[in-house]
Amino acid sequence: MEVVGKINGEKIQRDPYDLDYLEIDVVKDYVRAIEQEESNPTARVEIDMTHPEKPEYRLVGCSDSFKHKFQEYVEEKRKIS
Repeated sequence: MEVVGKINGEKIQRDPYDLDYLEIDVVKDYVRAIEQEESNPTARVEIDMTHPEKPEYRLVGCSDSFKHKFQEYVEEKRKIS
């Protein structure tokens, strides 16, 4: 499953050693852990990093099961913040 970072609607071009958008790497790791919940091969997670202090997540073509698991992650992350 693809995880895409965007700023102002444009895909972020990143250097693999770039730490500015660590949130994208964290989400990629989490998605890898729950991707078995998703059967749609074209599903993806888009992270809008226009405001990095409050990223917005868009789940495109994802199943309800995957959305539920991902929302659990987002809620847990908010509790920690």
